[in-house]
Amino acid sequence: MARFDCPAVLWILAGIIFVSSTFLLNAQETEVEQEPVEVEQDDLFLQVVDKSISSGELEILLVPLTVDELSESAGIWQDHVRELLEDVARINVNLQSASGSQEDNLRSQLNVMNDTGAGVLNNYTLVLEEWALKGAAEEDLKPHTDYILALKTGVLKTTDLQTLFQNAVQWLVSWDGGVGLLMAGLGVLVAVWVMMFIARLVRRVTERGLNKIPTISRMLKRFIATSVYWAVFVLGILVVLALFGVNVTPLFAVLGGLSFILGFALQETLGNLASGLMIMVLKPFDTGDYIQVGGSSGFVDEMSVVSTKIRTFDNQIIIVPNSKIWGDVITNVSASEERRVDMVFGIAYSDNAAHAIDVLKELVSQHDLCLRSPEPEVFVGELGDNSVNIFCRPWSKSDDYWTVYWDITGQAKERFDEEGISIPFPQRDVHLIPAEGLKS
Repeated sequence: MARFDCPAVLWILAGIIFVSSTFLLNAQETEVEQEPVEVEQDDLFLQVVDKSISSGELEILLVPLTVDELSESAGIWQDHVRELLEDVARINVNLQSASGSQEDNLRSQLNVMNDTGAGVLNNYTLVLEEWALKGAAEEDLKPHTDYILALKTGVLKTTDLQTLFQNAVQWLVSWDGGVGLLMAGLGVLVAVWVMMFIARLVRRVTERGLNKIPTISRMLKRFIATSVYWAVFVLGILVVLALFGVNVTPLFAVLGGLSFILGFALQETLGNLASGLMIMVLKPFDTGDYIQVGGSSGFVDEMSVVSTKIRTFDNQIIIVPNSKIWGDVITNVSASEERRVDMVFGIAYSDNAAHAIDVLKELVSQHDLCLRSPEPEVFVGELGDNSVNIFCRPWSKSDDYWTVYWDITGQAKERFDEEGISIPFPQRDVHLIPAEGLKS
């Protein structure tokens, strides 16, 4: 008969018991760890479907819920709305036969239920919006939206005029109704005014910064300042709308779609825009310059990214597309600070040309707007068919060009008359030759 070593058997049994107890403890710890997660999930769902939850808390707690959970929550909130409307309907039925203190009591109950119902309906709407945002199918969402629309119409039909009037007055004087809407409108107006003030301030700062850069044209400075102004204003308005609870995300989608469509529809306008930007960057001319381009000439009165406004001497306004300007030869008369005034005076062949030259030199030297350097030039330029043409070329500032031109021309006529220098004009000698053999 075999002998067993008792101590060895005891050690083996103790090891088996230790391993078994360790395994059981780990299994219990795993169960304990898993249970709180399930409890937390249940607690979250119960809080979401609680009728007494506020709209702010509900909006936060709806974020982690899945589509299936939101679908179930929508059904529960629909039941909450139905229960509340059932009580309201019973009170409205009782109001038809009530009078005196009973009627007043029922109306007070109805007012309380209307306030509660507004909160419940708002929470129901929040659940539906979150469900739609996370990909709810349209056929699943439509019964809920139709139910909300139908019950709003039904409440108006089943409520008596006195109750409707009281509800309207209560809504007007409540912060959640008319007063809140009025304050929100005033807040928006004040915010718009503040954003306009901030945008103007930013534009002034931008203009001051750009004025320190001499290489940028005035047109480009104005364009940049205007762009900064509208960018700050539009972004500020979007921020204000977001603060007031308006969802601005669809606005960006709409703007993106519009820009894509307008890109195809306004190709020629975009060409003018590109040409305007090139003119502003390379600045072949600036506002106030006298230019000749596209068959038009005048002072650049104003320029946008699409067109350029040119003012002629007789105060006509010519609007030229920027693409026409950039694709044509541009003559900038005001680009230089000094200009040469080219004038031609014709005298008769019988007059003394040297004397006429001395008279013109004297007129140029006595004129205050004629520059001494570069020196003026007066000489016989050509022998014409009817006159000896004397070229007079003084220099002046670009702004004084036409003043010098008109003054010297008028003074030369007067002095030529005083000095006996004639200014000829084209003449024709006509000889009549009688025809022989004609009868009188």
